[in-house]
Amino acid sequence: TNNLSMSSRRKLLDLFETFLIDCDGVLWRGDKAIEGASRAVNVLQAHNKQVIFVSNNCTKTVDMFQHKFKTILNIDNIPSENIFMPAVSTAIYLKNKMNINTEKVFLIAQDAFKTTLEEHGIPSFGLGPVGIKQVHEWGDFEVDKSVKYVIVTYDPYYCHTKLTEAYLYIKENKAEFIAPDCDNFFAVSSTRKVPGSLSMQAGLSAVLEEKPRIMGKPDPLFFELIQKEHGEMNLSKTIMIGDNYNTDIKFGFNCGISTALVLTGNTKPEDIASFGGKQPDFVLLGGLGDINDDLENI
Repeated sequence: TNNLSMSSRRKLLDLFETFLIDCDGVLWRGDKAIEGASRAVNVLQAHNKQVIFVSNNCTKTVDMFQHKFKTILNIDNIPSENIFMPAVSTAIYLKNKMNINTEKVFLIAQDAFKTTLEEHGIPSFGLGPVGIKQVHEWGDFEVDKSVKYVIVTYDPYYCHTKLTEAYLYIKENKAEFIAPDCDNFFAVSSTRKVPGSLSMQAGLSAVLEEKPRIMGKPDPLFFELIQKEHGEMNLSKTIMIGDNYNTDIKFGFNCGISTALVLTGNTKPEDIASFGGKQPDFVLLGGLGDINDDLENI
């Protein structure tokens, strides 16, 4: 693992042409920019690097991300196709696979996910709070046989009723179980993490004895879909930069590309020793800002 010193900051710029960059914990934390991140993005753009932002965030649309880039980082030139997240990859996956006229999608998520699916022509149902069913009421529940896909990500209204409905579609219809992201935690401040989407998928996985199809990091399918949209990438010239070892860094490992870990989000310096096994290629101690260069030298 290389810690980037002042003298080696050009190393990433010299070695790589494509930069896959996570957002939460790398560019910003909540609604606050992380120091040096905005300038780093400007530097990469000024060096004509291909920059694609790959987030596991399932609570925002691409438009919401673009708004965040503008208001938090003062960057207003990020094309929508350069923002890639599980809602987009899920929509692309379903569009290539499902029959929209005869098949339905049961969605456990938030409004933004449903909006993204709709933007790609895919309807869904299940959003928002539901009336709570007691266990004995499920005996005469009519399972809609046209439900062939079940999507489970973060939903503040998640409950046993939603879990059971999802379970029945998968068990009785053989519906495909899709987990757009499998983040174990969400960093909500510099000192606090709360359970992420994985906490909502794990119960369903356990009772089904089945793992879901993952549409985000760290699954290589996410990378395949990115390349489907952007063209094939030179793996030796591509790097994944993120703050989460289990999603971002393992994504890099799974895709055969280089990795750089930042310590401005989910991972703290003391966590690195606990990773065991394979380590990231680089650790950016000062965050994404470590790749900043003197623009006057361009």
